[in-house]
Amino acid sequence: MSRCLTILEVSQKQNYIFSSKKVKNNIVNSAVIAYVLGSDYIAEVLAKTTYADDKNMVYSGGGHVVLEFPDENTAKEMVSKITRTIYRDFDGLVVFAKSQVFDDDTSMRDCLKKLTEALERKKSIRSAVFHQGSYGVEKIDSDTLDVIAEDSVSDAKKKIEESEYNSTAKEFTPVGYQPVYKFEELGGSKGESNFIAVVHIDGNGMGKRVEELYDLLKKSDTRQSWNDMKHSIREFSESIDKDFKTAYKEMAKEIAQQLKEADLDKKLDLKEKKFPVRRIITAGDDICFVTEGRIGIECARIYIEKLTAAERKNSVDHKGYSACAGVAIVHQKYPFYKAYELAEMLCSNAKKYGAQISPADNGRSVSAIDWHIEFGELKDTLEEIRRSYATVDHNRLELRPYIIKASEEILNDRKFAAKKYENFKKIIKRIQKNGSTYGNGKIKGLRAALKQGEKATSNYLIFNRMEDILIENRLDADRVTDEDLLKLFTGKPVKGEAFITQMDGKKHSLLYDSIELMDSYLALEEGVARED
Repeated sequence: MSRCLTILEVSQKQNYIFSSKKVKNNIVNSAVIAYVLGSDYIAEVLAKTTYADDKNMVYSGGGHVVLEFPDENTAKEMVSKITRTIYRDFDGLVVFAKSQVFDDDTSMRDCLKKLTEALERKKSIRSAVFHQGSYGVEKIDSDTLDVIAEDSVSDAKKKIEESEYNSTAKEFTPVGYQPVYKFEELGGSKGESNFIAVVHIDGNGMGKRVEELYDLLKKSDTRQSWNDMKHSIREFSESIDKDFKTAYKEMAKEIAQQLKEADLDKKLDLKEKKFPVRRIITAGDDICFVTEGRIGIECARIYIEKLTAAERKNSVDHKGYSACAGVAIVHQKYPFYKAYELAEMLCSNAKKYGAQISPADNGRSVSAIDWHIEFGELKDTLEEIRRSYATVDHNRLELRPYIIKASEEILNDRKFAAKKYENFKKIIKRIQKNGSTYGNGKIKGLRAALKQGEKATSNYLIFNRMEDILIENRLDADRVTDEDLLKLFTGKPVKGEAFITQMDGKKHSLLYDSIELMDSYLALEEGVARED
């Protein structure tokens, strides 16, 4: 006996989602991808065939859908019907499909691995050979530069738009608030803040977890049949999707509480009960949302804390979650697709750091965050961006990424104290307070001194009688001695470090991240939102 497995995947998902400059179109495009790869749409398209969800659906998740058919001819007919319908209903969407026959002796793990590899080979060949050129006579959308069809929105897409506007948006927006459809509605003002934060969150080690799940099912007391395995994989995928969405809703609920209890709505200059966080993508462990610029980092932190809560575990492998976040803080008019790309790169950098400090599990247990505040210069890679963070004496200005959650061993290790997000948060709150004490001009002057290096920073602090800033922001500030205090404002060296040595062997500034962000950050607490 044999079976034919088929995998379908939307190609260049980000290009499709962010092809428009309008946030409402980005949201709908994201919903389209989730819809066409979902079991409901597949069942609807194949309603008049022999297709049955419980028989033919293997699983949907991770940006693709896998189907099972009795033979290759049936698979070809079904795939043809699905792809024709997708291209008719959703102009601009590109779907790749690959079918492969396997015998009963091939394990599900090997089937899906070989099927995915075959799809990747097909994608690499097609992307190198085919390119959609101009038709010659056509009307071009000035927003997306795409061809405009005579009826540019199909009934199927209208259905998704209506669902998004009337039910889905409300599902992810706390009661009493309105979802936004323009970046300007997120809050802020030209005089105060016109930044937005694009947040990308991605689960850690999910591919490895699938591998471990196969092993778990294989070693179970009663060896699972193909159908049992199929059911378990599907439930595993659905649990991931549910848990990551629930974490988003819980984050949104906490933000709503702070809007009510801590005058956050006034600080953000919100109008007409608009909610300052807007979901863009919630697809399995792939999350993207956009916020008013000053709360983006804290929203990412809250999301990760909700996701990694001890009680949240997958219903199949009964393990909890970890994830990393990248936050791109940009002007409202900044190209949104570039901001999302930057957020992805920052998230990847946070994952890379997690793998460095926890090599035993390749960073799976570390939830970290990285961010960048962009002032308009377009650069292609994070490496290019971070080149400007080198000091004159060959040290580093940035200390990020920071650790939000990790093992007790890491969190209790003194060498990682400066890298804990909670300590960064303490420092930026002190820096914001010191801005009022010294005046923002002197704090901004310190930023320039840090760029000149360690010696220049020490001289600047002594000259401006700001040595106490080193004591206040010491990681062991609770153990400051009387001797330290007596040295303040005398011109004598104060025991405190402006730069600390990290794993890369270089010294990184303990203060620069906070100074750079001091005007673009609101600290959120349980029931409290404040700037000091």
